Amino acid sequence: LGNVMKNIITTILAFFALTGVSLAGSYGIGVTGSLAMVSAEGSETTTAGTVAGGAANTNNKSVDEDTVIGSIFVDYEADSGVVYGFSHVPGSAGVSDKTHSRTETAQGVSGTDASGSVTRTADAEVENFNTLYLEYPVATSSYIKLGWSQIDVNTKENAITNSGVYGNDTLNGFTIGAGKNGSLGSYFTKAAIEYTDFEDLSLTSTTSNKITADLDVLEFKFGIGKRF
Repeated sequence: LGNVMKNIITTILAFFALTGVSLAGSYGIGVTGSLAMVSAEGSETTTAGTVAGGAANTNNKSVDEDTVIGSIFVDYEADSGVVYGFSHVPGSAGVSDKTHSRTETAQGVSGTDASGSVTRTADAEVENFNTLYLEYPVATSSYIKLGWSQIDVNTKENAITNSGVYGNDTLNGFTIGAGKNGSLGSYFTKAAIEYTDFEDLSLTSTTSNKITADLDVLEFKFGIGKRF
């Protein structure tokens, strides 16, 4: 987690503790499962001397991946029906279900084979998908959701030539959604659709190559929890 997220989480927990004394309301804890549709578009621009013939080039790629993810959440529901919460998706997931590769001829570049060919591979994974959110009631059992999200992106390219390596980054984004509250015995339920738009990823390798990417997540979610 970044320092900003850590500070916000500390503030939220302190707020929960204080409101337990000064305000009426209830606390909730639960789990959520969702069908997530991840869309990513990216490009890599290489500098002269690291590609075929020593010339620079740009390569583009778009991937779409459907996956099932789970999350845990804690929240506070005020008497007004407004809910303040925090959710966390444990573990990591690949941005694509396969590793993408391309073969280039790059004589004179370290790491090439006897014929001067090199196969470059690129992959990425995401982890620590966290969201601070507010759910505002708009009709009977229905609500709209606004949130601030953060996710870590880890690049996993091969580093077999002098094209350098990229680091990792943390992206911020905003989440919007709409849902409906329900109940199952003594538990509460939530069914929702949510969309998260992250800021663009921009990384520069140790040899000044550059990658940019855009990451979006659409989720169809169902959650169940208990209030205290």
